[in-house]
Amino acid sequence: MKYIFIDSNQYRHIYSASEGFSKEVYDLLLRLSDQEHIQLLIPKQTKDEVERNRWRGWPEAEEKDINTKIERIDREIQEFSKRYAEYKNSEKLLSEFTKKKNVLLKEKTKISKKFLSLKSKQNQKISNLFSRAKLLEETAEVLSRADHRSRKGNPPYEKAGKLGDALIWESLLEYLRPYKADKPKLIFVSNDKPAWGDNFFDPWLQNEFKQLTGGKILYSKRLSDIPELTSEEQEKIRKEEEKNLKENAIADFIDSKSFMNAGGNAQRLLKYENLFSSSDYRKLIEGAIANHEIYQSFFTPIPLKQLVEGEGGFVKRELEDLPNEIWRKFEEKFTTGLLRQSDVQFMQSPEINPDDIPF
Repeated sequence: MKYIFIDSNQYRHIYSASEGFSKEVYDLLLRLSDQEHIQLLIPKQTKDEVERNRWRGWPEAEEKDINTKIERIDREIQEFSKRYAEYKNSEKLLSEFTKKKNVLLKEKTKISKKFLSLKSKQNQKISNLFSRAKLLEETAEVLSRADHRSRKGNPPYEKAGKLGDALIWESLLEYLRPYKADKPKLIFVSNDKPAWGDNFFDPWLQNEFKQLTGGKILYSKRLSDIPELTSEEQEKIRKEEEKNLKENAIADFIDSKSFMNAGGNAQRLLKYENLFSSSDYRKLIEGAIANHEIYQSFFTPIPLKQLVEGEGGFVKRELEDLPNEIWRKFEEKFTTGLLRQSDVQFMQSPEINPDDIPF
């Protein structure tokens, strides 16, 4: 039998908007577990991290963008009330702001239920997975070894005073030591590069694992690379993971907190440009013209031009249906010099006087 350990942040995908990805991971782990091809191991530290994060960390992160939008609407309502309260249709216009805010509040409630309700389908999935897993308790010996490891500065590496990863590692070693004669294989799924390694598992830890358990670590930074998956399943899950990464990149870009941060986030978008749909482009362009940290940054114009540039001085075809007002605001702020086919057709119309074109 093989064993599998999944780091706590990987479980967050079960709560992601991409249900296809979550379902694939869930079904795979249940199937392999039920057929006794694999044993899911959950150190007590990992279970605690998942529990803590699903009650606070993960929902707060997901609600962050919604809270920003609600705050923006509140400011707009306040400003509108000051300037236009006496106008005839002011109440009707104010009600539109309120409707938008109510939609966001409902969305926020859905997020809270998803994470906090024990009956939510996401929490049921977590419960089903954990019920099939082997929970590795923290014995006094495990705690002592983790503390000793941290004091000596041995990997897994983490911030000073933190024992979490050391507890996880010592729990796994403690459980698998008795199976040394079987040379156990442990599939280790984590994207925590500082702790466990980047392109390959930390050699120090790999060697320690072999010495103490006789086994080998099979390191995977993505669930789609688990060896037991068929090529079809791998491709399906990989696409869903890429979709999640793309959506996270867009959200981080829109929420850029500084000029430097905006530049780095804009550069990161280029990794996923082949995955962007028309709605993705609209979302990131609207975000770019609304966030002054983005449009005032010296570091954003070049990557953003690369992102929207098609062939022959034109934009990508996904941008052709973007409303004229949005595109013109984007062009004013970033000066790409690119054209859309609709702009050319407009300028070539015999009924249009070029002197009347406002750009």
